[in-house]
Amino acid sequence: LSQAMSLCIEMGEDLMVLPGDVFDAPVPSHNTLFHAVHSFAAAKSASSNVEITLEKEGSTTKVNYSGTLILAIHGNHEYLGKETRTALDILNLAGVLVYFHAAKIIVEKPGEGGIERLAVHGLGAVPEKKALAAMQQWNPKPLPDAANIILVHQSFKEFMAIDDEMVATLSLDDLPKGFDLIVDVHLHWANRQELGPVTHGGNENSGHPKEDFAVQAKDAAKTVFLLAGSTIATAIKRLECESSKGVHIFDTASKELVFHPLPRQRRMFYHQITLKEADAQTALQECRGAIEGDLKQSLEMNPLIRVNLKGSVKKGLGPSDINLSGVFAEYSGRVILSISKNFSAPEFKRKIADLREMQKSRLSVAQLGFEMLEKNLRETDFGEGFSVKELFALLSDEEIDKAMALVTKS
Repeated sequence: LSQAMSLCIEMGEDLMVLPGDVFDAPVPSHNTLFHAVHSFAAAKSASSNVEITLEKEGSTTKVNYSGTLILAIHGNHEYLGKETRTALDILNLAGVLVYFHAAKIIVEKPGEGGIERLAVHGLGAVPEKKALAAMQQWNPKPLPDAANIILVHQSFKEFMAIDDEMVATLSLDDLPKGFDLIVDVHLHWANRQELGPVTHGGNENSGHPKEDFAVQAKDAAKTVFLLAGSTIATAIKRLECESSKGVHIFDTASKELVFHPLPRQRRMFYHQITLKEADAQTALQECRGAIEGDLKQSLEMNPLIRVNLKGSVKKGLGPSDINLSGVFAEYSGRVILSISKNFSAPEFKRKIADLREMQKSRLSVAQLGFEMLEKNLRETDFGEGFSVKELFALLSDEEIDKAMALVTKS
């Protein structure tokens, strides 16, 4: 956080935006809050010649702020519900940032060519099942004659492995149109997508010939959808390991977006090793080989390394037979290490196959009951003077008198 803020201040940026998950937990400790206030207060030492206005639900409020402006929405990590104050409310009250939700902040900066305007529209995290409805209800509109940014904190179907409304209801196609930049940090790796062209009031029926309009549409700037990524390592997944951590600088005049990596950051490495009927020694050798290869690179800090062991082990072995304690001890103090074992043993596969076969041939409870009754009756003196099926049906319907009549009649 300190490096990210220092980069922005050194480059003379007028404001910083944080699209949620400023904190990892909804109720951070006093120590965490202290360090947060201390870190954000560094922006007070800089100066920014901007004026800001908050617009929400039809009302307009001028916001007083000193230093470099910091705008933030809440993420799912810090949000507890609309009736509960968040840690961002505390930072807002302390004056170190401006926290807003389902609202728009207009930033104005006077210059030689007039006043430059930026509209920052923000919608904090909501439950994924309600995200699409919340976006449609909010329905932000770009401010004319201004650069327009949207901050959101949600999952999007295009980036998720499964199609489940509990995981994501929003698609990139559901995002409002006409904005220059849309920023999301719910997913912790960095990614950049160009969406449809940004339009500023012109359309095909504005008086321009169709050919001219087609050229304009072709050459128009595109809305950029940015997964900004986190500033620190989180889940250590493959996607997160493929890019550096840093800040994205957006020029509101040129609409240029440039990534600046943090000058000092911990490297992350991810390895998926697939084994076939391996013994314990082979699995340990593969782990060590991957780790040693990472340590040969230029590293400023102890790296984060995650190794995912997959495949199968030799007959008679199970995951518990691969003892990794020696590997952890060997690299202690040099590596922050995580190793997962996801082996499929042949015996386990056979058990699964047997269970599936049993499932296929499993009789219903009713069928089992009928067969038991039929078997028991064969061992009595009743013979076959009545229909066992008819008797079972009467008993199933609790028609005891009729069942007794059927039996005694025989």
